[in-house]
Amino acid sequence: MSVSPLRLLASSAAVVMAALVLGCATTGGMRGPQPDVLSGLVLDPEGRPVSFAKISIVPEALADRSGLATDQALDPVLEDSRGLAVTTEGGRWVVDHLSSPDGTDLGLPFRHFYEVTVYKPGFHLWKESALYERGTLQLEVTLYPDAIEIEDVGNMVDTSLGEASTGTGTGPRQGE
Repeated sequence: MSVSPLRLLASSAAVVMAALVLGCATTGGMRGPQPDVLSGLVLDPEGRPVSFAKISIVPEALADRSGLATDQALDPVLEDSRGLAVTTEGGRWVVDHLSSPDGTDLGLPFRHFYEVTVYKPGFHLWKESALYERGTLQLEVTLYPDAIEIEDVGNMVDTSLGEASTGTGTGPRQGE
């Protein structure tokens, strides 16, 4: 029995398609386009995640095709809009849309510069401008503690009494 080359090609294509479908079923399906999100990771100087930090995303300016800021005014719909997030216990956050002051979902307009602010009590405020073009933009932020560490270097202040005043005051008093 002889098999025509056309029939052999068709059955081979069917086997390949079946393998692709089976592969997609076992790996979670085919991957679509990346979602439009700004996301990131917030760490302390030792590389530990900073949980419950507040993230604010505010549109600043339009970008041209080369990624430079333009003089063109922002769309009035974007005025006073912002995206908000809070980091997880693992320090991760995602913003997938902006909201207008009345709560309307404005999506995440691409080809814009956004001011990204990260705030957590006990740490310095972090603020940067980021160009978002499309898809997923990942930012890694390091927050530094507010506290000033003072190193103990021994006796830098002479604490001996010597000829020190007792602090009782020996000068003239008012009215005398």
